[in-house]
Amino acid sequence: MPFTFDGQWVPAEDPSKKKSGPVKVRLVKRKQSVLTVILNLSLSEKELIDLASKIKKKLGCGGAVKDADIEIQGDKVEQVKKLLEDVGIKSS
Repeated sequence: MPFTFDGQWVPAEDPSKKKSGPVKVRLVKRKQSVLTVILNLSLSEKELIDLASKIKKKLGCGGAVKDADIEIQGDKVEQVKKLLEDVGIKSS
């Protein structure tokens, strides 16, 4: 709600900062393909794209940034966790 009861305007929350909690790396199966998904990253859109690009180059695979999450093609959970740790992002 953008206004309070006394009529004061309250700015909307920044949607990029609404995710909180630990960064999670999960294996997801969609139809016949397997994806490694990195969830709960509190980074800007540009930082997400840069991080996804680095991970894809290091692992030699494809991927995308969707809904503030990074999707990497294939079962690469342990490798992604290691790369995130090298960058300084703690994941579970």
